Amino acid sequence: MVIIMDKGSNVSTVERKKSLLDAMILTPLKEKVPKIGVRHVQALLMFFYMLVTMLTRSTMSIAVVAMTSNTTSANPDIPYYKWEKTSNIVLSSFYWTYIILQPFSGYFFKQFGLRRCLLWTMLLNGLAFTLIPSAAAGFGYMGVIACRMIQGLLQGFTFPACHTSLGLWAPLGERSKLTVLIYSGCNVGAMLAMAITGYISASSYGWPLVFYIFGATAIVWCIAWILLGFDSPARHPRIGEAEKHYIMESLEHCEEDMSDSNLPIKQILTSLPFWALAVCNIGNTWGTTLLELEVPMYISNVLGFDINSNGLISSLPQITQLSLSLIFAPVTDYIVEKKVLSLMNCRRLFQIFGSLVPAATLIWLAFVNKTQTTLVIVLLNVIIGLTVFLYNGSFINHVDISPKYAGLMLGMENSISQMVGLTGPIFVQYVVTDLGDIFLWRYPFLIVSVITATTAVFFMTFGSAEIQWWNSWGSSSTENIRDPLNVVEPSRLDLINKV
Repeated sequence: MVIIMDKGSNVSTVERKKSLLDAMILTPLKEKVPKIGVRHVQALLMFFYMLVTMLTRSTMSIAVVAMTSNTTSANPDIPYYKWEKTSNIVLSSFYWTYIILQPFSGYFFKQFGLRRCLLWTMLLNGLAFTLIPSAAAGFGYMGVIACRMIQGLLQGFTFPACHTSLGLWAPLGERSKLTVLIYSGCNVGAMLAMAITGYISASSYGWPLVFYIFGATAIVWCIAWILLGFDSPARHPRIGEAEKHYIMESLEHCEEDMSDSNLPIKQILTSLPFWALAVCNIGNTWGTTLLELEVPMYISNVLGFDINSNGLISSLPQITQLSLSLIFAPVTDYIVEKKVLSLMNCRRLFQIFGSLVPAATLIWLAFVNKTQTTLVIVLLNVIIGLTVFLYNGSFINHVDISPKYAGLMLGMENSISQMVGLTGPIFVQYVVTDLGDIFLWRYPFLIVSVITATTAVFFMTFGSAEIQWWNSWGSSSTENIRDPLNVVEPSRLDLINKV
């Protein structure tokens, strides 16, 4: 059966024909798609990718406390360094190079393939992380800064890679669940990094063991990635036809040309929906980066907790995030699939919970006193924990407006975000001149609140969840997609012969 849509047809007729075609072809096809398939294996690999990445990233915020104190470990032979005045510089050094490769991540993924890029960057990242104790012993804090800068450079691909993977493997009806599965690796990784780092640092083994253990996890992940990771459904040798076409049709692309270097950079940079989510995520990144790096300092210096308790308390917001993500991911997919709300209104709803509620809670935190220890811990859990809703708000919006170029957009946007974000620890260094003075911490908390709320409102006002026309840039079908009244959909017709 061939349905031809001529130019004389009106839009409503075209939509009726497309709906009929979906009912006849895509619905039976979807019924043959496995509930647990190759797409879930790829998402699980990316979950562990995020977990290992965060193990080798977030550890430093707790480790630097142990590295600069001679009372942390029960073993007197564990080295410590007098870096009190440079500890925030050490923390921020990761982000000095983090922004360099991100604008080019889309090009690298297309030129060399996602599989190859992630393999080599993870391998070298693990090596640089493992060398930190030796670098500290041989070259002091400058050696640690050098290792962190190498890590920052290599981890620049992290979030663009996850968005690229979602743009290739996550059908719309499963997008929230697969997004939460992948990005919950951040929460689990950060939670384990802080809790385990605090525990090991307080033991007789001391903080150096942390770097050796977590560095080894990068090698393990690389082995799994070599065996099971693939660039796209079109390139997977063992994926079923039903699952492959289900994924591709949902994402409105039939083949990904990973070698295509003709990227719509100008079109993206002149797109208001892109800038709406970019401005919002820049504000979110500045706030979350500052809080995640500085909360262990706040807990140690203001609340006076030891290193072991510090690690456990710092990991609590990650547990909150993970719990909320597991609960609300199916809810989000239900809202989208059943059309309870439009996709954009769904994004706005979660943006309120992920940005505006934490912003309001930060104002409360700014005016508590250090005797209200329990209240402070609860508020930190609310502030950092609720940011997990951003994964269902502005953070996944790249995949909404352009599945094909989601990774490219995130790389471009995240470069700007991290340029701004790396100023957070330096800002605290110069504003909070006495880390034990709770009143000085009021200023960064209030500023984060204002920036987070303002940028969130900008996204909710000017953002979009519709696929943009330039998503099909560089494909042979670009003109047809921009002129829906003159479309013969070859990919769907091809499905007739395969179902």
